[in-house]
Amino acid sequence: MNGRLYSHINTAEVLISHYDGELPFHHYLRAFFRENSKYGSRDRKQISKLCYAYFRTGTAWLDRPVREKILASLFLCQDEPDGTLDLLKPEWKDQIQLGLDHKLQWLRDYDLAIPPGSLFPLYEHLSEQLEDPEGFVFSHLVQPRLFLRIRPGKHEQVERSLVSSGIPHNIFDHTVELANATDVSHVLSIDKDVVVQDLSSQHTGAYIRGVLDLIPGKPRIWDCCAASGGKSILAFDIRSNISLAVSDVRPSIIQNLKHRFERAGIRDYQSFVADLSVGAAASGAYDLVIADVPCSGSGTWGRTPEELCHFSSEKLLHYRSLQEKVIRNIRSAIRPGGHLLYFTCSVYREENEEMASFITSNTDLELKNMEIISGWASGADTMFMAWFSAPA
Repeated sequence: MNGRLYSHINTAEVLISHYDGELPFHHYLRAFFRENSKYGSRDRKQISKLCYAYFRTGTAWLDRPVREKILASLFLCQDEPDGTLDLLKPEWKDQIQLGLDHKLQWLRDYDLAIPPGSLFPLYEHLSEQLEDPEGFVFSHLVQPRLFLRIRPGKHEQVERSLVSSGIPHNIFDHTVELANATDVSHVLSIDKDVVVQDLSSQHTGAYIRGVLDLIPGKPRIWDCCAASGGKSILAFDIRSNISLAVSDVRPSIIQNLKHRFERAGIRDYQSFVADLSVGAAASGAYDLVIADVPCSGSGTWGRTPEELCHFSSEKLLHYRSLQEKVIRNIRSAIRPGGHLLYFTCSVYREENEEMASFITSNTDLELKNMEIISGWASGADTMFMAWFSAPA
């Protein structure tokens, strides 16, 4: 047994030392395990856990050996007994189920203090509207939850199916909360009964509804950076009599959206490929433009904690430049009196409040409201939104 535990941590050390951040880590892991089929499912699970624990503590302890950082990180991220810690740090065994504050003090006594700024890259760039920044960064020590949005008319059916399946869950309002990586595809029809959508992203529906309530008739909506199309389906569920257009820079995304919209029952829509960093795709046509722009994704790094170790100021500047180009190229698509909803899943002010200032300074759009949607306390992502209106 001890030999297997040593093998796990040795393998984790090798993986971490060779990983350069270019690929999402789960793709990197998948390729490694595909080439090394000797690892069984339990081995893969434990090695993955060690690696992700390492990433969750960001740049803390990078001056220490990789193994030491893995063990200290695992100690902070775990609240249940772990064989690797029992073997290599037996003196920590009785402390693992205690609270975070106690654990942090315990590590300080081992000269392993962890200032909040070391947990999150560019800590000094966090949005001013982010409440409790220390609480936010320490939340990355815990894996976020999985959230589903129940589609209209499906609440009773979804609840009945989950109860009969025995899958642990929590239902509140029109949301299902599950442990991360829970598979419900054999129980629920994804996109037809429920949509996989983070809790904070679901909360953006209040802003979409607020805009649609101001628009009579059949609103024309353009989801200009549609990606998975979650906000388009949300808009449709709020008000089905919409004329919808979706675009993305990636043809594969548009193809995936066709299948997803078919499952969701959305048929009245247009789709097209558009690179909004190089030019406008429409002019004066839409009552509402939803711009969930490409961004750092820093509000979602609880799900991809490798970014805590590999993100850089150069990447932040890249995204900020891209966002400015997108905004300049979509302004002409908003009709007089129309609206722009600007979203990011970022916590950096350069992508959030400073972009809101950029929009009002470089267009004729008026800022009506902006806020951080802080999901971290609920095990969800954190997002930023800003609502702008065009002069009539």
